[in-house]
Amino acid sequence: MKRYRNLAVIAVVTTISLGTFFTKVAMSESKLPKFYLKTENGDSKYVKNLVLSGGYGQDGGRGLSITSAGSEYRDTNSILSELDSEYYDLKKLNDLKKKERNFMRGKISSSQFYIDKDFAWHAEVKGGRLDGTYEHQNNHFKMYIDGLDLQNKDRYKFKIDIPGEENYSYIDVEDVQLIGKDLVVTTYQNKTIDNNTKSDVNVDQTELVMYRINVNQKKIVDRKVINRSSNDQKTHTHTELQNTISESDQTIPSKFSVYKKAKLRDTVQTNGETTTEEISNEVFVFNLETDKEEPLNLSKEQKEQLKRSNVIIDKDNLYFITNGDKDLSVLKYNLNNNKVEGVPVLASKINGNNLSNYKIIDGKLYAITNNVEGPEKSNKEFSIIDLANGQSVFEGKIEVKNSKGNASKALKKLQIYDFKVE
Repeated sequence: MKRYRNLAVIAVVTTISLGTFFTKVAMSESKLPKFYLKTENGDSKYVKNLVLSGGYGQDGGRGLSITSAGSEYRDTNSILSELDSEYYDLKKLNDLKKKERNFMRGKISSSQFYIDKDFAWHAEVKGGRLDGTYEHQNNHFKMYIDGLDLQNKDRYKFKIDIPGEENYSYIDVEDVQLIGKDLVVTTYQNKTIDNNTKSDVNVDQTELVMYRINVNQKKIVDRKVINRSSNDQKTHTHTELQNTISESDQTIPSKFSVYKKAKLRDTVQTNGETTTEEISNEVFVFNLETDKEEPLNLSKEQKEQLKRSNVIIDKDNLYFITNGDKDLSVLKYNLNNNKVEGVPVLASKINGNNLSNYKIIDGKLYAITNNVEGPEKSNKEFSIIDLANGQSVFEGKIEVKNSKGNASKALKKLQIYDFKVE
């Protein structure tokens, strides 16, 4: 009987403690400013499903999300809400997690998924070396494939040995595509090469590797290294898979893999610090259907512009974005037709000098600008430009609901990191 009394006491104390905790959290949140995205010009329908992610306070310590309806601090609802929180950065993956919990269990990165109306596929590499050596044979890198037929719920699950995996220190999946009956999995792989001329210097080499996997045969039918980079001597190259599918959604089908290779030069300063300078860069397009690299069909002037541009892929279009003194210039390149479409579009409503973050979604440029007007005032504005004609379809800014005259101070403490359209 004494044991049951003790359990009852523990339950009561726990309930009181949790209640006190929730009350303190609610009181603490009530003192925090409430933000929202206000429409200034244009149609608010474009931001109906827009969610801004940021942080408030010193170093953005309190995470929050902001919409046109208001804001919500992520740690508002205590530990219990975290158990059922939006785990992925894509709504489609959170929805799939709710419907197919068994399939989604243990899967983390959005870039490791491929999803269309019929199938969901996931590829992941597990294993690796401990302190440079294999402690057990099961530590070797292997690729784990998991597929789900979204219509009849059939499951396709298997693992594959990775050829030559013992030469690499890490292997990470960067993109997954379904081309016909083959999965095409693109990975970053790193290995250290001994430099025979200088025993104390090793060269790190990163490879972009494409594996073509026949899902019926459950095996790799082709392996292709589509690019290599290294840190050899003072000049090295860096290869990045540039916005594999789209800034907004990496899971959608695409027959193109786009990546950017930059050559960098490291210089050791007199104070001992090392600075890195970009010498050149080049954009490559790989057609997954033809299994061939396709050169960009650009004029000499356009190639020069490309060197100064950021590159974003949205579906089957590339966009070259050049930051001007007071605006952005956007050039569209159709990957299917392999040519530039139209002339550069000037996004004059967006001040390139104050640009914080931008993405291209369905042919429209979404951009956040942070306009600082003195030490105590900061305006965070959001714009959407239709890249078909350069016209603004939405202009807005973040406002404070319960500022009580302290809106400027609250906005100064707000940092916006990212955004998504759900």
